[in-house]
Amino acid sequence: MKAWWNGLSARDRGVVQIGASLALLMLVWALLWQPLSRARHAVRAQAVAQAEALAWMRPAAQQLAAAGGLAQAPSTDARSLLARIDAGAREAGLGGSLVSVEPQGSHRVRTTLSAADFNTLVRWLQQVAGQGVALEQLSVQRASAGRVDARVLLTEAAP
Repeated sequence: MKAWWNGLSARDRGVVQIGASLALLMLVWALLWQPLSRARHAVRAQAVAQAEALAWMRPAAQQLAAAGGLAQAPSTDARSLLARIDAGAREAGLGGSLVSVEPQGSHRVRTTLSAADFNTLVRWLQQVAGQGVALEQLSVQRASAGRVDARVLLTEAAP
């Protein structure tokens, strides 16, 4: 390599140095600057979308609070939360979609449903909320038309 370099004329060496410098700058731009710039633009767009969602949620939360929210009366059922949730889901017509009902402590239950009818799931959650059970987490993914896969974390409301 050194022999090749020494064999070049001064003008050719200058051209090779300028070309190598340009190639290095292009690599830095392509491998560092451009991905960082794209990521920055994506984060800004995401921040704008989240700010819009927050702007919508604040008045909606005030309206819900003004309406009294969801009533959560303590349950009069003597069964455990696990038994009530399992039986309630089956009675609501979700038995075929029920994958698991797992305790997450003494007052919390995680329920997993697969290919459940969305409308039936929503009605069941509304029914459960009226029985002294609070919806703590809900994760829903579309499985097919009108069907969803869901993970629900329910907590027994304090008396």
